[in-house]
Amino acid sequence: MTAAIALVCPYSLDRPGGVATHVLGLASWLRDRGHDAFVVAPGTGVPGDGTQLVGPAVGVPFNGSVAQLAVLPAQARRTLTAIADADVVHVHEPLTPGIAFAAARAARGRLVVTHHAHFRPGLFTAPLRLRASLLPLRTSIAVSEAACRTAVAVTGLVPAVIPNAVAVPPAAPAGPRDARLVLFLGRLDEPRKGYRTFAALAQQVPEADFVAVGPGRGGAAHVREVGVLSDEDRNQWLARAGVLVAPNRYGESFGMVLVEALAHGCAVVASDLAAFRAVGTDERVASFFPVDDVATAATRVRARLAEPVDPGCAWRLASRYGWDVVGPQVEAAYGLG
Repeated sequence: MTAAIALVCPYSLDRPGGVATHVLGLASWLRDRGHDAFVVAPGTGVPGDGTQLVGPAVGVPFNGSVAQLAVLPAQARRTLTAIADADVVHVHEPLTPGIAFAAARAARGRLVVTHHAHFRPGLFTAPLRLRASLLPLRTSIAVSEAACRTAVAVTGLVPAVIPNAVAVPPAAPAGPRDARLVLFLGRLDEPRKGYRTFAALAQQVPEADFVAVGPGRGGAAHVREVGVLSDEDRNQWLARAGVLVAPNRYGESFGMVLVEALAHGCAVVASDLAAFRAVGTDERVASFFPVDDVATAATRVRARLAEPVDPGCAWRLASRYGWDVVGPQVEAAYGLG
C-alpha cells in the first residue's frame, strides 16, 4: 500500500547534520518504494526533490551544540498546511521548539515520531514530560538504546529502537587507498565534536597526513582543513582514507559518522562512547580511546596505520545500517500493510 508521507525535520537544511541527512535519505528510499514522501524543514535555499522549506532558522543552544530551528508562528502554519493531507506524519525530534512540536501536536492522520537525541534531562524532565503529554496517540521510534533511554525519561513511553541509516555503496570501494591518510568529519568549531583532540593528535602522529572535512575554522597547523564539501567529494575522501578519527566528547546518540566511514571501507578510531561502541562492534575495523585522551588515541591510530584493515570487512559491518535493512523497519512502523 502506497501513501502520502510527510517527514518533518526540525533542523535547517541549509547546513544538514545527522538528523537531516537521515530524513532526506528516508524520503528518497520511500519514494523509491512508490510512496509520495516529502520533507518539510527549515531552510532558505532552493528546495530539493520532494522538499518544502518553511524559511530561515534561528540558532538555539542545546546539549553542547546550536540547533538551527524554525520557531516563528508563520513557519508553523506553513508546516501544518503542508502536512494536512498526509496519510502518515513522521516527525523527528517531536519535542523540539518550532515546527516539529507544532506538527506532532496537530497531526490528524497516523503519527510516527523519532527521538534522536541523547542527553541527561535533569531539570528539563518535568517540562518535557508535560510537553510530551500534549501530543496525540503515536508510534515512537528511537535511533539507539541511548536515545531510547532519553525518550523514556522525557515521555514515559518506550519506543522501538530502529537505527539511523546511510546509503551504503553496493560494494566496498576497490580504488587506491592511502593508508597514511587520517580523516575527521564534523564541525570544527563545535567543542562537542572534539576537533581539538584531532588537532593535537596530528602533532603526536607526524608520520600521517591529517585532513578535516566540515564547517568552521579550526586553524590547526598540522591539519589540512578542506571545509564543507558535497556528499560526493566527502565520500571520495572516505574512500581514500585509511583511518577516520571520531574524537567526539559527549551527547552522541548514534555513530552515524562511524557508519559512513565503515561503509566506504575506512577503519575507525573513536572516543569510547556507548553510541559509538554500539555500531563499531568488530575490533578488526574499530578501535576506541577514552574521551580527550590524545596519547591513547595516538597509539590506536598508529596501530591502524601499521596494519591497514580489509575494506570489505568494514563495509560488511556498515551494511547492517543500509536503507535496504533499516527502511523496511520504518515503513512497518507506518502500519500501511
